[in-house]
Amino acid sequence: MTASPRAMLRFGSFHGRLESARQEYTDALALVFGVGLHPLHPELDARRHFDLVIAEAASAPAGDVVVRPNALQLGGTAERPVITTDALRAELRLDTRPMEIRLTVFRADVPFPELCVHFGVIIHKLLFCLDRVILHAAAAQVDGAVNIFVGDKGAGKSTTTLALARAGGTVLGEDQVVLRRSGTGYLVSGGDERSRVTERTERHFFAEPLAVQARDFAGTMKKEIRMGDFFRSAPFQDFPPHRLLFPRVTGRFQLRPLKAQPALLRLIAYNGHFQRFEGAGDQADFLDFLAGFIATVTCWELTLSDDLTELDRLAETLRSA
Repeated sequence: MTASPRAMLRFGSFHGRLESARQEYTDALALVFGVGLHPLHPELDARRHFDLVIAEAASAPAGDVVVRPNALQLGGTAERPVITTDALRAELRLDTRPMEIRLTVFRADVPFPELCVHFGVIIHKLLFCLDRVILHAAAAQVDGAVNIFVGDKGAGKSTTTLALARAGGTVLGEDQVVLRRSGTGYLVSGGDERSRVTERTERHFFAEPLAVQARDFAGTMKKEIRMGDFFRSAPFQDFPPHRLLFPRVTGRFQLRPLKAQPALLRLIAYNGHFQRFEGAGDQADFLDFLAGFIATVTCWELTLSDDLTELDRLAETLRSA
């Protein structure tokens, strides 16, 4: 068994120290949540929000807790919640600073792909206990207004953020953002500082070919770059969101207002599958979180043309929305 070196784990503006009993567990986190692992930095380490330890146990947790496969069980107290699947158990101590999170793996027979699923379920639920939700989305700030773009793969999230960056905007995140409930409002932070561009996008947004080798990302060849090397970028910082947009490529560039209820349904459709629920009450809490967010922003449907030059007027279109 080889322990992994300590690292900094970042979920948007929420960051802490990670210590894992096995490199495999660190790899699972990195795979599920993208490039969220960073070297320890003294300044960040001193201001960290949590200490996460991933340990191993010889057997399932003692007591009467028996979790069915593909199920989730919540327990503990408000200050010390417990989240359990049939392979992992997370114990949180919210009454300490930094907060302490212990994640115990008590099944050694779990194949790596299944292990990644368990880590995803546990971490998403853990973050929700802390009033945070990871959205598969991109975000960019233009003229002080933060725009969040939510959609399926190929919907145009990355392309729209690049268009806004070239128009003088600031990119928060290109693939995932973290939405945080704070008091009566919400804040959003970008989850990564990297961007992945296709050959077509590269030709349109960059004057010269990028000096990066293209790689296969989920069946599509892309070049991965650090956004801040080319445009203004502000990952890992909290901003109040203003607009929620649902882009999709239809052949026509158009921005149309969207009412709250269909916007909520779309947000759930694109991001609800990342969550697991213990029961109806747990699911209702999640819906209440998203509905509260929808009430604080304006919602829009953004249809995109195959002609990337039309994106040059996106910033101005948003300004007049």
